[in-house]
Amino acid sequence: MKISKAVASSVCNGIADDALKDEDNGFWLASLPTYVQTVWQQRFYWIRWVDRLAEQDQIVQPGGEQFPMLYQAWKRLYHQRFLSSGDQHWKILRQIETTWFLEDAHELHQAEIEAWNCYMDAIADYHQPELTIATLQDYETMLDRLAGACFQLLPFLKAHHRLVARRFGIVDQFYNNLRDLYEDAQQGVCYFPTDLLHQFGLNRQSILDLSCLKEPGFQPLMKYWVESYLPQLRQQNMSLMLAADLHPAWQCLTTWFVHRYMRIEQVLRACQYDFVAFANRYWTVVQQDLDQQLAKVKQVTLTGRPYIPIDVAEIAPFLNVSPTVLGISRYPHGPAISESVF
Repeated sequence: MKISKAVASSVCNGIADDALKDEDNGFWLASLPTYVQTVWQQRFYWIRWVDRLAEQDQIVQPGGEQFPMLYQAWKRLYHQRFLSSGDQHWKILRQIETTWFLEDAHELHQAEIEAWNCYMDAIADYHQPELTIATLQDYETMLDRLAGACFQLLPFLKAHHRLVARRFGIVDQFYNNLRDLYEDAQQGVCYFPTDLLHQFGLNRQSILDLSCLKEPGFQPLMKYWVESYLPQLRQQNMSLMLAADLHPAWQCLTTWFVHRYMRIEQVLRACQYDFVAFANRYWTVVQQDLDQQLAKVKQVTLTGRPYIPIDVAEIAPFLNVSPTVLGISRYPHGPAISESVF
C-alpha cells in the first residue's frame, strides 16, 4: 500500500493534492518491517486527518464546525478517560481510545496523550482565518506547539529523547513552511512574522498576492530566512541527530528528513528563492528522487537486510559534523537494520 493511502492524503480533492507530499514524508518507512510501518502510519493518519479537518473548516467551508466538534469530543475523552456514547461516531477518537486509554493504558501513554492534547490546542489556535504571526518569537512558538508536539506523540520514542525530538520537530515544521510558501499563499496563509516583513519593506498582502516577488526587499528577506536564520535554527534544535541509543525507526526518519531538507534548499536556491518557480519544479524533483531511492531499497532488501538508503556521508556536512562522528552516533553496530532490533 502506498503511504499516502494509509495516512489520509487528499488526492485531487479539497484543498491540495498531498499524496506526493506524504509519500516523500513517509518514504523512509519503506525499509522497515511491516508491523513497524503500521504503527507509524496510524500516528501519521491521526495527525494528517485532524489537520485536514481544520483546513476544511477554514478554507473549503469557512465557518465550518467539524473541527470544533471533534475538539470538544477529544477534550471529553482527555478528561474522563473514556469515550462518551455521543462521541463514538468519531473513528479517530475510537482508535485513540483503544490505543491509549483502554484498561488503564493511559498511565503508560501519558506523555503521548499530553502531546496530542497540545497538538489539538495548537490546531485550534492556529487554524484561523487571516492568521497573523507578529514576531519571530511568536513564529517559533507556533513551530513548537504544532510540530514539536507532533514529534513527541510519535511511536518508539524513549523518554529521554522526547525533548530533543520535540526540538527536531521545530526544524521540520520550518522546512515544511518553506516548501509550501506558494501553496499557503494560494490559501491566504502567510507565516512570515509581521515585524520581519516590515524590516524588508514587505507586508502580508504582498506575500499572498505574490507582488513580493517584484519588490527589492524580497531577495534579502529570503536570503536572511534561508541562509542566516535557518542555520541558527538547525544548530539550536537538531541534537537528535547525535542522540545515543536512538531507536532504529527514528534513525531512519531523521536521516531521510535531513535528506529532504537538503533537497528543499537545493531547489529553492536554484530557483533564486522564487517560491512560485520552486513549487513548479520541486515536485518533479521529488518524484525522480523517490523513484531512484525506491530502486535502491528494493535492491538492498533482496538481501534480507533493510536499511535507509541515505549514507551518513551525504548529510554530515549539512549538520557540520564529520561522517565518522555521525556514523558512530547513528549506527554503532553498522548501518543495516534487521527486524530483530525492533
